Amino acid sequence: MTKLKEKKQERLLSQIHGEKCWPSVDKLSPCEEACPLHTDVPSYIIAISQGKFKEALAVIRETNPFPSICGRVCHHPCEAECNRALVDEPIAIEWLKRFVADWGLKNGKKPAPVRRTKKEKVAVIGSGPAGLTAAYDLVRQGYGVSVYEASPIAGGMLTVGIPNFILPREIVEAEIDYIRALGVDIKTNICVGNGLSLDDLWKKGVNAILLASGAQKSVQLPIPDTEVENVYYALPLLRKVNMGERVAFGGRVVVIGGGNVAIDVARTALRLGADEVHIACLEARSDMPAFSWEIEAAEKEGVKIHTSLAPQKFTATRRDGKESIAIDFKRVASTDVDGEGRISWMLMEGVGSEYTMGADSVVVAIGQAADPSYAKGGQVKLDGRGTFAVDPDTLATNVPDIFAAGDAVTMGGTVTEAIAMGHRAAISIQRYLQGQHLRGNGAVAAKEILKIDPEMTSPWLTRKARWGMPSLQPSDAVRTFSEVNLGYTEMEAIEEAKRCLNCRMCANCIYGRSQICFETGSRLLK
Repeated sequence: MTKLKEKKQERLLSQIHGEKCWPSVDKLSPCEEACPLHTDVPSYIIAISQGKFKEALAVIRETNPFPSICGRVCHHPCEAECNRALVDEPIAIEWLKRFVADWGLKNGKKPAPVRRTKKEKVAVIGSGPAGLTAAYDLVRQGYGVSVYEASPIAGGMLTVGIPNFILPREIVEAEIDYIRALGVDIKTNICVGNGLSLDDLWKKGVNAILLASGAQKSVQLPIPDTEVENVYYALPLLRKVNMGERVAFGGRVVVIGGGNVAIDVARTALRLGADEVHIACLEARSDMPAFSWEIEAAEKEGVKIHTSLAPQKFTATRRDGKESIAIDFKRVASTDVDGEGRISWMLMEGVGSEYTMGADSVVVAIGQAADPSYAKGGQVKLDGRGTFAVDPDTLATNVPDIFAAGDAVTMGGTVTEAIAMGHRAAISIQRYLQGQHLRGNGAVAAKEILKIDPEMTSPWLTRKARWGMPSLQPSDAVRTFSEVNLGYTEMEAIEEAKRCLNCRMCANCIYGRSQICFETGSRLLK
C-alpha cells in the first residue's frame, strides 16, 4: 500500500472512530439505485451465491414480473454503477437474473390465482411490458383486469419485435403465462378502435383504462423513390419473421439506421440468407443509439457498419446483371440530439461529401412511432410527437379515468423503463379507484447512495475475473435462429455471484472503514 493511501485510510478511520457497525444498512447500493425498478440487487445476488435460487427469484419478482426476459434484454445500468468495478469488473447482474429466472421456469410452479377482493375493473390496451406490468400489480391488489391485444399473440414488441435468437418466444410465453395464472384476462385478436371503442369498454363496466399500446409503426424515410422494389421497413419485417412467415434475403442487404432495431434487423438478415449485410447510420460510431454490446455482437457475426451517412435517394438500377438499388448518401458533418431524443444533423458539402452504395435489398430502421388513433373517441390529448400527453409523475391523461404508459408515451424506451412506467401507472390507477390524491402523501425521503472513493478500496480484496457468457460461435449463430447466449450453469452462477461485495449490507467491512469488521468482511469474500 502506498504511503498516501495509508494516510487516507488512517484519516478516515479516525473520523469514524466510535461509529457503530452496519451504518450502511439503511442506505442504497449504487446498483439498486441505478435500476429503473430499484430491485434489491444485493439480496438476490447474495442468495444466488448461497445456492438459494428460490429465495433469489422471490426478491426479483417483488419488482419485476419479467425476470427471464430482463435477464436477456435489460440494458443493465446497474452494472455501470457496480462498486465491484473498483476492484476488477462489475458483477454480471443481468446474466445472474437470467440464470435464476430460468431456474424458476424449470423448477417452479405457476402461482395460484389471486382472489378478487375489489369490485372495480380495469382495462389495459396493449400487452407489452408496460401494460402487463400494470395488470400484474393490479390483479395482485384484488382488481379485475382485462388486457386487450390486437395481435394474435400477447407480448407486444417482446414477441413480434425482438428476434428469437436474442429472446426466445417460449421464454416470453412462459412469463406471460405466469401473469395469466394470477388471474389477468388477456384477450388477443381484439383491436380497440376497430369494432371495439373506449366507449364500449365503459359500457362493459370498466372503471379505469390504461393506454399501453406501444410504438409499433415504423418511421417513414422522407427521401425520393422509397417505393422502389425490395425496400422494406424494420418492424413489419421483424413481425413477419417472428410470426413464422417465410422471408428470404440474398446478395447484399443495407440497413438504414443506427439503433437497436437496426442491429436486430441486420443480424436477422444474415440468418435469412444475405451474403453480406451493411448498416448505414447518421451518427458517428460513438454516438450510435444502439447498445455497445449489440453493435459488438453484430460485428462479430459479420455485419459491416458505415457511420456518418445520410440517405438522399434510392434509384432502381442493375448490379452484377440483376435488378439492384443504388443508395445515394451525403456524409454527415455532425449530429445533435435534443432533450426528447430527436436527432438533427449537418451535412458536409463539397468534394468527397457524396457517397453511393449498391444493394439488393434495403431495410429502413430509423425509428418507431405510436398510433394513438384508436383513442380519438376518448378525447385523449396528444403531445407534439403524437404520443399520449400525460402527467409525468402520475401518468394521468387529460381524461380523469384514462392513464397511459410505455412507448405510447415515451417512444424508444427500454423494457425495464416500460416496466417501471407500468408500476407507476398501477399505483396511480389504484389511487384513482380508491378516491385518493394521485400524488400520494408526499415525496419519500431519498436514501444515501453508497458511492465509494476509489482511493479507499481495501488492499486485501482479491481480484477475480468475471464469468463470461457461454454462447454460440458467430459462424454457427448466423445459421440458426436459436438463442445465441446459452446462459450460466449452476456452478458458474454461484461463482459469479460470490464476486458480489454486498456493499449495501457491509460497506464498512468491505472498504476497510472499520477494523472491527475485518473478519466479517473476509468471510464474505471467500
